Order: sequence, then C-alpha cells, then structure tokens
Amino acid sequence: MAGRSSVDLDNPTPEQKADAIASLREQLSDELNAYCNDVSLSAAMANEWYEWRKSAKIDDIKIAESDNTYPTPYPIRGYNFVADANIVAGPQIKEIQLKMAKYFGGGCWHKRDKEGHPIYIERVGLVNLKQLFRTCTSAEIFEFHFEMQEFLNRSVFKECTQLAGRDIHRQVVIFDMDGLSIGMVSHIQAINMLREMLSKDQLRYPEYMHRTFVVNAPAIFLTLWKLVKSWLDPRAISKIHILGKNNYKELLEHIPAEDLPAFLGGTCRCSHMPGGCVPCIAKSNIIDLPRKAFLSLRHQTQISYSEPRHTYSFDFSPYAASEDGSSSAIGSPTTTGGGYASWFGMMSNRSASPRRSTSSTEKTPFDTKFCVVYLRFTADRGRGVVVEVLWRAFGAAVDSGFSDNNNDVLVYPETLLDPQRAPVLLELKVPNRAGNLVFNWRVANFDEGQAPFPDAKEARVPIQLEYSIDAEEDLLKEFNLPPVLRD
Repeated sequence: MAGRSSVDLDNPTPEQKADAIASLREQLSDELNAYCNDVSLSAAMANEWYEWRKSAKIDDIKIAESDNTYPTPYPIRGYNFVADANIVAGPQIKEIQLKMAKYFGGGCWHKRDKEGHPIYIERVGLVNLKQLFRTCTSAEIFEFHFEMQEFLNRSVFKECTQLAGRDIHRQVVIFDMDGLSIGMVSHIQAINMLREMLSKDQLRYPEYMHRTFVVNAPAIFLTLWKLVKSWLDPRAISKIHILGKNNYKELLEHIPAEDLPAFLGGTCRCSHMPGGCVPCIAKSNIIDLPRKAFLSLRHQTQISYSEPRHTYSFDFSPYAASEDGSSSAIGSPTTTGGGYASWFGMMSNRSASPRRSTSSTEKTPFDTKFCVVYLRFTADRGRGVVVEVLWRAFGAAVDSGFSDNNNDVLVYPETLLDPQRAPVLLELKVPNRAGNLVFNWRVANFDEGQAPFPDAKEARVPIQLEYSIDAEEDLLKEFNLPPVLRD
C-alpha cells in the first residue's frame, strides 16, 4: 500500500481507513467477509478478543524468536529461526512444559508441507489423561495451549512466510490416534476441555487450520468424532480428513516423503535428535532426565568469537571406565539387527554442513553392535553452538570412505544447536570397539541460523560452556529410569 509508512495510525484519514479495510477484505474468504458484514457481531468479536488478550496478558508471553534466547515451548524440527530441540528439563523450562511433554502423548512441529505450511504432529492416542489431569490444572493447560498458539503465530508462521514468499498463516495438523482407548473417548473432563478449547480457538485463533489429518483412527474414534463435529463450523469440518489404520497415502499427496516421519509413511527419521522425528516419553523412545541432571555438569570451559573452538577427547573402551572413571563400563553392546534403520547416531561420511541429519539409509561399518553415550551441555549466551563428535580407532584405519582422516568415524555431524535457550541432550551411537572419542564445539558462523550477530561489545564476552559425557546405563541407574526403546 503506497505511503503506508507515512500514515498517522492514531489519526488516519477516511481515505486511509477505507484503503486499509479494502486491503484486509482482499485477504479474507468470502464466508468471513459475509460474517464481517454483520457490524455488531464483528465489533463484539473484536472487542472480546482484545479484552481477552489484555486481561490474560497474552502479549507478555515470552516466545522463542531468532533475536532472543527464550526456549521453545515444544519439540521442533526443520526450522532456521531456532535449532532443532526437545523439551529438556533445564531451569528455563516451565513445569507445565515438562508435564505436557510427559503425559500428552508426544508432539512436535515437524517441517512443512508441499505448499509451505508448518506441520504439527501429536500422538493423541498415547495421552495419559489420568496423570495429565491429576498433575495439571485446567488453567495451566489452557495457558500452555495459548503459548503454543502464540509461538506458532509469532515465530513459526513468520519463517514459513519468508520461505514461501507469500503469507502463511495456517498449519497442517496430524493427530495419530494409534493407542486410543474407550477410556479416553469417554473421559468426561477431557471431552469438556476439548469442547472449550475448540470454542476458544475459533474465536481467538480463527482460520489457523489448513488441513487436519486424523490417522490410525480406530472404530471407537467415530463415536467421539460425531460429538466433536457438532462443535465445529462446516468450514472447519471440511478441512478434517479421517484416515484408517496405516493409511498414509493422502498424507504423501500433501507432504514430501522426506519431510514426513517414517512411522507415518514417510522416510524422515531425524536421526540427529533423541526420539527421532517425534520424541515420545509414553513410548520410551527418549530418556526422561530430571532437572537435577542439568544443574551441575562435569566440565566447564569458554568459547568466544576470538577463540571460537573447544575440543575435548578421552580414550574410550566399551568395557573400561567412563571418561570420569565412575563406571565399570560405558554402555553395553546392543544388537540392532541391521542398525541403520534405527533413528539416531548413525556414522556417515564426515560433513561440515550445519543442521545436517544423517540419512537412515547410509550404511556404516558398525551396523550390528554399538554403545550409547549421552552428551549434556549448556551455554549461558550466544547465537547457537555447533557440535561434532568423532570416534578414532586405536592403531588401525576404520573402513575406507571417511574424509579428513581414515581413522575417524563421524558419530555426530556438525549441527547447530541452541544450548543458550535450554540444555541440549544428545544420544551418540559409538562403535563397540576401543578408541578415542573427540568432541568439537564452536561458535556459529555468520551464515548459520538466523540469530542476529552480536555487536563488538557483546562479542568480547565469552560464552560459558558446561558439559558432561555419560554412558546410557550410568544415567538410567543414577536417576532410576526405564530403558530407552528404539525402533
């Protein structure tokens, strides 16, 4: 709109008002335009929306964006304004986030569809309603839900719009109903909350849905669907697609296979992240460490823009002491039965590409036995830290094909992560042979991520880096946790 920057927003002229309204009308659907023709109804809706945002202090919610260090409210994969992340129990993470991650099945913002819309996946069939309502109040759940919606609106949509080159303000939702029980469908408290949440969203976050896919829907779901349909307007109902067990063909019509998780019919595994594409405590596909696991990490060092790198290494043996001497064994050999179909830590050719996830089809000379080692680390500031992990054999070259050094196996490729937002926890699949483990950290380069580069004064302040390295079995034993189950 010509002259937009010179408009006095406090005292616009009639012509400027008419121009603004016409521009807005062009962006609205015919149905919504017709709705807006009812002036009294539109005014009441707008006033209620504004008063709600003001009384609930919605605009004061701290939302993760590229220019701040707030943590993401939920796991995320495949974006640039923040690094890929899980919900890890650092001091920055709210209790409600930990409870939702633990009891609400398992969810994630996971890449984009073919048209550029963000994809949100939730494993609804695994929700632990009993524990959710026992440990969380309705007010806490609604507060968390609104934070998720604000994160979507202020951050996720913003990046999707930039990448698509057009306005993106709707998302694709996938609800995986695998595991849904009759007890969940008949849970009165949950049904009442769902109805209230849908009602609020249609008023406060209208037109956020591009498509919703309900997959692996059992017959019992149809009973719930009949009830839910009565709460939705016809336009919303037309966007919801109910798919049966293992019926993913329609998903692949709208989502590239490489951007759709393998458990939903795609090829993506997000092998660089614990839990893969969708971390799920209910399925035990990720370790659930408590807050105290991140309060006092073993090693402290500094990196800076003048001294951007830090390397730590130690001699590793599957049946010898761990790096701090605390265990008689650093992990136990585990047979994978083909190994490279699993989601994480596969060794591959060394690459300097940031945020590169290892392909699930890259075969490795160590695809039958391995040990799992965890790296925990935090940073007190910065715009992200790039980490890489190598394993180096003692006295013998590893199978050919690895660049830089034939004795090096890439355990974890160079990946930009955000330890300044919340602690980072990585699973590392290490060859079940004696060797040397090498951990490399460095500050992010100018062309990595979207966080603004610090000014000269800020760049002189060093980044405090803290980290610990432990065998999986040591952590499970120390915090009395169940085994991690990997596909």
